[in-house]
Amino acid sequence: MSAAPMTRADLLAELEGLRRTSRNVNRAVWGVAVGVMVYGAGNVTGLLVAHGVHAAIAWMLSPMVDLGLIVALVGGRALDRYGVRAGWLTMLRWTAGLMTWSLNVAGPALAPGGVDAVGVLIHSCGPVLLLVVAEASASVQRGIAATTVRLHRQMDEAGPTAPAAPLPTPTAVGPIPAPDPAPTAIGPTKPRPNKTAPTARTRRAADPADVDGLMPLGWRIAADHETRGIPLTRDRLKDAVRQTGQSISTDRAGRLLARLRTDPPADPAPTTSTAPPADPADETGGPTAPAITDLAVRTTALTDSGDIHG
Repeated sequence: MSAAPMTRADLLAELEGLRRTSRNVNRAVWGVAVGVMVYGAGNVTGLLVAHGVHAAIAWMLSPMVDLGLIVALVGGRALDRYGVRAGWLTMLRWTAGLMTWSLNVAGPALAPGGVDAVGVLIHSCGPVLLLVVAEASASVQRGIAATTVRLHRQMDEAGPTAPAAPLPTPTAVGPIPAPDPAPTAIGPTKPRPNKTAPTARTRRAADPADVDGLMPLGWRIAADHETRGIPLTRDRLKDAVRQTGQSISTDRAGRLLARLRTDPPADPAPTTSTAPPADPADETGGPTAPAITDLAVRTTALTDSGDIHG
């Protein structure tokens, strides 16, 4: 009977277990390596001193051999993670291990009274153990790397799985209510303004046609200011239009003033009776607004009187 397919959670648990095993094996190898290095440092230093090497440099040979072994262990650990084998690293590992073994067993093997077999056996334990552990750990790491690749492939084939939403619990009151439908928009949805397209306000600001209805009043106000010798500005034009009861913004008053400067009046003799009273602070020595109004009233009365008598 075939085994049930592993779920994504099972695959993740297996991968975590493999990573933990890889770390433990690596720590064990380094523990054995450090023990052999420390144990062999004393043996090698004493052997070199006994053969005439100065004590100041006799300690250097053992660390050099140990560094070569460290290169082999670190490089092999990095490559084994990807299932790669390197012949030179294997050779370096065996060379450094044999050097360590030779230096450790040289003392009892070259004893004056003959080979000390027990001493050779004792001093061989550490280096031989390090060689075997290093080779075994390399094989374990390559197997872990191959298994990790296989598990990752299975996870890719399984794909991500999203947990299903729990169903509502039925009650004794009635059937399970259906989920609320997605809300629908009532009326047209307000579109988002496009930053690249001009808005209605921009188009209105650039369009001078929105001041066409104010042109007759603007011509009369301009004629009144010209008669009194007062320069017509945007603010004065705005105030004069507002005094007639009509609303106008500052921007629109500016556009109206621009139209007044470029478009001649349709009526060359606009009446001044409808012009709003000017601010006394704006006067520059001309007749006052009440005087102009009074003059217009008297002129109208005389004209009407002549029409009656005629």
